[in-house]
Amino acid sequence: MSGSAGAAFAARADTPDHRGDPIDRVVALFAGPAPAAAPEPDDWSASLTAVRGLATRVRTLQTRARDSMREAQRSVREAESAARAAEDRALHAESLLREAVARAERAEDQVRAAAERIERAEAQTAEARAWLRRMHECMVSEFGALTQEPALA
Repeated sequence: MSGSAGAAFAARADTPDHRGDPIDRVVALFAGPAPAAAPEPDDWSASLTAVRGLATRVRTLQTRARDSMREAQRSVREAESAARAAEDRALHAESLLREAVARAERAEDQVRAAAERIERAEAQTAEARAWLRRMHECMVSEFGALTQEPALA
């Protein structure tokens, strides 16, 4: 509320019924607290001190904001670097996994081939034993009679 309006309100409030005009009462409700006393006209040094203090605080806040921004940027760079390193490790691990799977598949192929060779070798061994048995039987039957005749004589 302006100074002249406040004075008019105060003059009307001093009327004998102490109620004043209804408009003044409404204006007083929405006007807020009474204005502070004006500073003395020759107190320029207090104003300058207040301005310097405010400027110092603003500079301090700007410095803190720049420091915070640098810290945030550093944190972002570190996070990005860590993410790249993790991605590189993941790619390397995937590569190692693919190599291990390929080695395992080759090993399985070698095991199958070895099993097939073992089966063939066992079959050949069984065939060779059967042939040796037949050869032994043949030799015994063919030469067995020759060895018995001279002993009888």
